[in-house]
Amino acid sequence: MSGNETIRERRREERGSHAVSGLVLVTATLVADRLYATDALMSLLMLWGSVLVLVVAHTYSALIAEVGRRGRWLTHVERHVLIRDNTPLAAAVVLPTILLLAAGLGWISLTAAMDLSVLLSLASLFALGAHQARTVGAPLSHQLAVGLVGGALGIIVVAAEVVLAH
Repeated sequence: MSGNETIRERRREERGSHAVSGLVLVTATLVADRLYATDALMSLLMLWGSVLVLVVAHTYSALIAEVGRRGRWLTHVERHVLIRDNTPLAAAVVLPTILLLAAGLGWISLTAAMDLSVLLSLASLFALGAHQARTVGAPLSHQLAVGLVGGALGIIVVAAEVVLAH
């Protein structure tokens, strides 16, 4: 394996990890906010605020780590790659944003938008786990198991939020 293939592989792994982190954060934020939400716009602002704080903090920490690893400041292209590699953190917010906008327009209820957003996040955790297992050639049983672990992670987050809120 060449140096470039190793770097590409590491970046692919990091993007997968970032997608999981983003999905867990979105799920946790939605569940916590659902207990008290009365306005779709406020829920949307809370969701985006949480995700943006995570993206900025994670990108900055990755930048600092990469500068330390390389022993020099990163070039413009290297910084761009680092930022691009952190975008999966924010990708998890897309579907909930659409659903919360629909709730804000009165097309669906806020409760339905939040419940559906949580369900989609759980399904995405399952799909992401199964996909990652598939990309490395794991047998179907392992793909399903890894997907179930991802979904279970989301369910644990939901359960913890509910328990802590009561």
